[in-house]
Amino acid sequence: MHTIERGAASLLLVTLGWGCADFEGDVAGECTDRADNDRDGAYDCDDPDCFASPDCQQTDTADTADTAPPGTAWLAVTAGGVHSCGIDIDHKVVCWGSDEYNQASPPGSSQAQVAVSFYHSCAIDEDGGVTCWGCGGDQDHGQCSEPDETFTQLGLGTYHSCGIATDGTLTCWGCATDRGQCDSPGGDFAQISGGSQHACALSNSGEVSCWGDHDNGQTEVPDGSYQQVAAGKWHSCGVLTDGSIGCWGCEGDDDGEPFDHGQCEAPAGSFQAVAAGSYHSCGLSTDGSISCWGCAGQEDDSDVDLGQCDAPTGSFTQLAVGKWHGCALGDDQLATCWGNDYFGQISPP
Repeated sequence: MHTIERGAASLLLVTLGWGCADFEGDVAGECTDRADNDRDGAYDCDDPDCFASPDCQQTDTADTADTAPPGTAWLAVTAGGVHSCGIDIDHKVVCWGSDEYNQASPPGSSQAQVAVSFYHSCAIDEDGGVTCWGCGGDQDHGQCSEPDETFTQLGLGTYHSCGIATDGTLTCWGCATDRGQCDSPGGDFAQISGGSQHACALSNSGEVSCWGDHDNGQTEVPDGSYQQVAAGKWHSCGVLTDGSIGCWGCEGDDDGEPFDHGQCEAPAGSFQAVAAGSYHSCGLSTDGSISCWGCAGQEDDSDVDLGQCDAPTGSFTQLAVGKWHGCALGDDQLATCWGNDYFGQISPP
């Protein structure tokens, strides 16, 4: 479960087009592209490297942050199993939806990034430290026991958490229910995504590595050069460097009920981001529109389509999907969520 931001770093877990910038603003346009190009937890005019930029001197970002009503504008939004979280304009994490395991009860401190899964959520503060919450009841598998490291990005699964450390390496924790999802590979990585019991990461050279549960083919990455990756439940998807989406997994069945609900059948087109859920996937086109696919068939004699494939219209900058819902951030910084709202997970405050 994860978030993707158009032309920018996802404030949960995903960064698109991170290059090798030494600091924010050393390339023209970086102070207005809504991206954390140097991966230091701050971007655009909130990054000290951009304070002297003419673009920042001409904006009224500070005035907007001081006067806009809380909850009406967002810096980031993300979707978990049956809850959602966002970072408001005051850099506070706000969550809505199911709080059965305390996964929607964030700390009150200022945060730079947020990631959510089914039973827990985690955030990165402005210094790179990680705080996790949730894991209540019998759902503590160690995924909330954050390590004493600093991180630039997080990707959460059902019973595990992973992050990209400030040196580009991967660290995963949790996995008391071990399917190998904590056995992260070595290397230098730019983006990570946590699936149900597997995870995928994108290297700085455009290669995707997936590890963990592979019963459905979700860790068997097709050849190609990628710019972004997303891990779901029984499948994974990635945006290749030519803008097309490729998905893999969806193999096999459970007592005759297939794991393939159409979520691996990506449409043609040019995309900048993809998000993978349980029964569906969604893509953010280069024009800012959203397309979703999957939602076919049944599981346990019940339809898996609860509206999560009914993508909203408009132009968006971020995309996130959960189990039965999705959320996106519009050009106006307003959050739009769709799909099932049984727990209030599509009703942001």
